[in-house]
Amino acid sequence: MGNYQNAGAGLRKMFIASLGAIICTVLVIIPIVNIIAGIGAIVFGVLSLVGLYGAGKDIAGCKTAFTLTIVNLVISIVGALFGSGFLGTVFSIAGYVLSFLICYFVCTSVSEVMNQIGAADVASKGELVWKINAVCYAILVVVAILGRIPGLVLVASLASIGVLIASLVASIFYMIFLNKSSAALGA
Repeated sequence: MGNYQNAGAGLRKMFIASLGAIICTVLVIIPIVNIIAGIGAIVFGVLSLVGLYGAGKDIAGCKTAFTLTIVNLVISIVGALFGSGFLGTVFSIAGYVLSFLICYFVCTSVSEVMNQIGAADVASKGELVWKINAVCYAILVVVAILGRIPGLVLVASLASIGVLIASLVASIFYMIFLNKSSAALGA
């Protein structure tokens, strides 16, 4: 068994950040706490990045996910400059693909570590998480494309509600996986 002290602490930070992000996502719908939730989302985003960087010291897939996260941040900023036009949609789709890859690299590489330390039950949760996310991100890409086709905007809007709920469930599974993984590593 390798030394995964950095990974355990990093995954713990990512778990806390995921929990905070879910809470902020729910709170953002309340007008009075909207600004506080927005600030919280930034703080938890930074904490997640710090955790991912730490985990990347011990787990190569997390290091790859950290790099992809930085690229995704740049793409998100550039995409925001284009708004909701065609190029904005292209950047959104690129962001979805990168977000899925980040999830995939975290889940598969951490699952590999979980298998190495004998926590196969935790490893199986990581596999489930990336597969659920694959479906969610695939649907997001389809919704983004449908939203660009006149006459299908309503269909895209309705589908986006379903994928929003599925994404929330996927986020909760991801958070549980991070928690169990960090605990298995003694963090």
